[in-house]
Formats: sequence, structure tokens, C-alpha cells
Amino acid sequence: MGNNLLNLFIENNKALENVKGSWGMYGFQMKGSALSYTMKNQRVDTERVNLALDIITNNTSIFSNFRGMNKLTTAITISFEENMENSFREIRAIYDSLKESFYNNSYLVITALVIYNARERVKPIEAIKNTRLAYDYMKHHHRFLTGQEDISSAAIIATTSNNLEKTFIDIEKCYEYLKDRKISSSNNIQGLSHMLSLINKSCEDKCNSAIEMNSILKNKKVALKSYYLPMLGVVAFLGDNKEAIADSIIEVDKVLKKEKGFGNFTLGADFRNMISAALVSHEYIDNMDENIKENITNNTNNIALTVAIAVQTAIIVSSASAAAAASASSSS
Repeated sequence: MGNNLLNLFIENNKALENVKGSWGMYGFQMKGSALSYTMKNQRVDTERVNLALDIITNNTSIFSNFRGMNKLTTAITISFEENMENSFREIRAIYDSLKESFYNNSYLVITALVIYNARERVKPIEAIKNTRLAYDYMKHHHRFLTGQEDISSAAIIATTSNNLEKTFIDIEKCYEYLKDRKISSSNNIQGLSHMLSLINKSCEDKCNSAIEMNSILKNKKVALKSYYLPMLGVVAFLGDNKEAIADSIIEVDKVLKKEKGFGNFTLGADFRNMISAALVSHEYIDNMDENIKENITNNTNNIALTVAIAVQTAIIVSSASAAAAASASSSS
């Protein structure tokens, strides 16, 4: 893998250390935000991110769900827009509409961001309605696996599927196939099944590709496991030479591990592996033939978007996990 994208990511991560309140943010939030900029091939504009943070502070109460864990993620989202204040108003309007369909909770902010980012593909009002339908599908099939943290995943499905019923038939086939082969816990398999619904292959073919890639990454000690398993739904389809793809991930992982804040103790190998896989995926896609791209993706018709969705999913679930851990810690 070339160094340009990797160096850009490292620069972006360092730049975000200078934003307001960065000392109180989780490491994965900073790295995830740096990754968001890098996946757009952009350098972090610290001044603009700080302005975005101020907009959120000035337009919300201290108890708002847009504060705390969601503040930086929201700021990064609106920092890409020309009119940040208008963008934040649009996001809040989506959030307020979501509260009419769901009990109010912090995950609705991330859900609003998912829908906002998809506004050029689907009207927000339709996305909100379909998010509720998708969540009901998820709850119906997996009552005990589906919680508030899955609303944002429902939004991802709602904004990429052209036929929810057909999509969930495919998701359930993949879920049962992967579950029978015990590649991870049921909750993580559910997330991978959601991602595989974006791939234009038969259930058996795409599941077998994911299983093969999973085995190779495990053997090479750069596994995508736990919350980051959905990234397999992208990495497995970057090319026929899965060994070479895994070696590229190892190469990036080794460089990142030497950087401050990326060690096993400070960040953790699992999240670092996800970042490495995302960076490698981005480069592979940039060099991929257009015909191959079109044959891989299904509903999104855009494999770069599929990668962005996979990364977004990984950050969402890790955010949910960290929030739950922080809540448990403060109440004990």
C-alpha cells in the first residue's frame, strides 16, 4: 500500500488533537473522525471543526443528546458542509422527526447523521419511515439481539435498500448461514449480515468469501472481530488475492502501531485493525476497474459508499459500546 493515504490519516489524527475538548474524548472518536476526513481525501481543518463544535454548543442545552459522545461526530459531519449552521438545523429536524417514531435516546443523533448523509439518495422523510420499518423487521427476527443501539443500523439499511422485504430475506439467509458456521457471536453476525446485503452476489458466495477472508485475517493476527466484523463485508470483495489484501492490512497496522495513541493498550488492536482495513479498502477501490466496482455492489451501486457505510457501522457500534461501558462505570 502507498504511503499517501496512511500519512494523511496520521496527519488528520494529529490535527484533531488540537480541537476544543479533545482531552476529554475517547481515542476511537478521534481516530474515527480522522478516518472520516481521510476517506474523503481531505485534510482536517481544525478551525472549521472548532467552529462546528461552537455551533453545537450554542444551539443545544447541556443535557442535549448532541453533547457528550455525539458532539465530535456531529461537528465532523457539518464541517464538510458549506453552511454549517443550516446543516445542523437540518440534522436537528431529522432528529426531532425520529423522536416521533422512537423513544428519545442518544442513538437517534447518530441515526439522524446517517439519514442526513444519505439525503441525496433518499428523502429524509422517507428514510425516517423506512428506518422504523427496518427496525421492526430487525426486532421481529431478533428480538433479544436488537436494541436502541441498532436504530442507526436500521437507518443504514433504510437508506440503501430498494426493497426492504427482499433485503431482509437476504439478511436472514446470510445470518443463518454464518451462525451455523460460528464465526462470531450472534450480534456481530447480525451486523455482518446487514453489510453483506449490499453485495451483489448469492448468499452462499458472499458468505463463503467473508468466511475465507476472516480465516486469513485471523491466521495473520489482524482479525476483524467483535464490533468490527461488518468490515469483512467489504474487505472480502476487494480482489481475488485475499492473502495480498491481508498482507497490506498487516503493513498498515505495523506503521500505525508505532504511532502515539495507537498501541494495544491505548487504542486496542481490534479498532486499529478496522482502521487499517478501511485504509487498505479505500486504496484498493481507487485502483479498481469500474466494471468490477459495478458488479460488486448491489443497492448502493457505489463500492466507495459501501466502504464508508462499513466504517460508519463500526464506529457506531464502538461508540455504543463505549457509552455503555462509561455508563456502567459511572453507576458502579
